[in-house]
Amino acid sequence: AMERHNQILQDIADKIRDFYKLRQPYRVFHGSSSCTRPSHATDTNVIDISMLSQVISVDSAQRTCLVEPNIPMDWLVEATMPFSLISPVVMEFPGITAGGGFAGTSGESSSFRHGFFNETVNFVEMILGNGDKIRASREEHEDLFHAAAGAAGTLGCRTPTFHPVTKGSSDTGTGDNMSQPILNIGV
Repeated sequence: AMERHNQILQDIADKIRDFYKLRQPYRVFHGSSSCTRPSHATDTNVIDISMLSQVISVDSAQRTCLVEPNIPMDWLVEATMPFSLISPVVMEFPGITAGGGFAGTSGESSSFRHGFFNETVNFVEMILGNGDKIRASREEHEDLFHAAAGAAGTLGCRTPTFHPVTKGSSDTGTGDNMSQPILNIGV
């Protein structure tokens, strides 16, 4: 899964770098949108990241999972529950993606204990506008990590995310240890 993911990332970074060198604008296609406004987009100059929609790994010992940005909440819950783990913040609409929750903060789905969804993310991988791939977290590129949350993708293209998950009970989906984040998102 990681080899596939890394190859997709390299292809995306190469395309973004080409657009950057040519000084051509581009748009990022995620695969779907909940936007109700009509789209006037064309098929030219498009970076397609719709295939970045998988849970790469779940680490039950560390209580984390590595996910791609287009993984919807219902799939994330489905992937972590067999390990008795769940995200500390599960956004209310099942189709909201991990990347969208980070980039848009999903303020309507916050937790009084854990805050917004993006506050449960340990790190994100991003491809910057010049095609450079970086990892941003609270420890490295922390200014970008905090600024990218809620920036609607304007600072770079998110790839995978590392997200913490907490211990959940099988009957309620809630946990006894809700103090750690569990998600890592890669774009």
